Order: sequence, then C-alpha cells, then structure tokens
Amino acid sequence: MEENKDTLLGKFIKTLSYKEQAYDLIKDAILFNKFRIGAIYSQESICNELGISRTPVREALIELQKEGYITILRGRGIEVTPVTEEDAKDILEVRIFYEKNNAFLAAKRIKDEDIKLLKECIEKLESNLTTFDSQLLYRIDHQFHRLVAKATQNNWMYKETELILDNYLRFENKSVYNNSIDGQLVFKEHLAIFNAIKDKDSEKAKKMMEKHLVNSYYRTLKKIWNTEKEELEIR
Repeated sequence: MEENKDTLLGKFIKTLSYKEQAYDLIKDAILFNKFRIGAIYSQESICNELGISRTPVREALIELQKEGYITILRGRGIEVTPVTEEDAKDILEVRIFYEKNNAFLAAKRIKDEDIKLLKECIEKLESNLTTFDSQLLYRIDHQFHRLVAKATQNNWMYKETELILDNYLRFENKSVYNNSIDGQLVFKEHLAIFNAIKDKDSEKAKKMMEKHLVNSYYRTLKKIWNTEKEELEIR
C-alpha cells in the first residue's frame, strides 16, 4: 500500500506490507476501543473485516501479544488485555520520566521547522475542540507529544515516547476530550508547554510537561476508576 500525504511530521512516502497493515489496523482498533475488553474475536472474523489473508494477520497478532496488547486463546480467538489501575500508574511513571526530559531537551534544541509544526498542531487541536470527536482529538494530542519528542533531535527518545504514548492511550482515551471543560483545560496545558519550548525556557517546559501529565493522570483516575486524587510519588 503506497502512502503519499502530508502529516504533522511532514511529507512521507511509505510502503506497508500486509503484516504491517494488519498490525496497524488491529492496534488502532484496540487503542480506540473498537475491540472491547472481555470480548473474544476470531482470527477469521478479523481477516474478513480487514480483507487481509490469515498469514499476515496471524503474524500481526503474535507481535501484538508479545507487546502485551492481546492474549491469543488457542482454538478460540483473541482477547484484548485489560489495563489495570496499577498498570496505569506504572505507565505514567515512565511517561513522566521521558516526556519531562523531552520538553527540557526540546526547549534547548528546537529548530524553526519544529516550532512551526508544533504551532500548527496546537492550532489544529484548538480548532477541533468543539467537534467532541475524541478519536481525532487524541490523535492530534499525541501528535503534539511526538513532535516534542522529535524536537529533542534524539531518535531514541522519540522511539521510546511512541511506545509509551500508545500504551497510555489504551486507558486515557476513555476519560479526556469527552466534555468541553476537560478539553479546554488540556488545550491550555499544551499551549503552556508549547510557549515554554518556543521561548527556549527548558526548566519551565519541563515543569509544564510534568504538571500536564500528572493532571491528565488524575482526570483519568477519577473517570475510569472513580478514584479520588491521591499523592503521586514522582521519582
């Protein structure tokens, strides 16, 4: 499958194998709750839905199981692996560790092109808040965080951030952008991060990123697990 399009990261042309197509589509269905936790999906039904043959789908499912997204039930199908509150805390701890340092480094190393892309992303997020399209808003939101990671000019930071963001999205997308108040709060937090990075204030960028992620976590705790705000130890 050939792709040639503009993205927030710029133009790219990429050819995906059938396995890669299957992997991306199944993972997307998991991240945005099209595959429900507790339901069992047969490999045959997934093949029919995607229009892709069994071998690449099977290979994609094996990879997704290794990454902890699904459990393959022999003779029955696949089941989405649930994310517990403890999992969420662990993922957040790793996310804060990486992303506050992403913001710090981005403020020191950011290039003009990176600032332009971040500004476009912020504007796109603001202009779509009233759509209440949570899937679209989460894609833009996480694109912002990927762009911050890209602005560090460190490929390893970018790769690790991508992995962390995907795992965080497994539970985060159930909580934010579902109402206008939270959406506006999240936008303002992103804007504060952007302004600090643009102004090359590395300490403030680091502080604003950590504040945003902790706030996001508390919003998630309250809405998914009905847990009151607690003291969170950030190492």
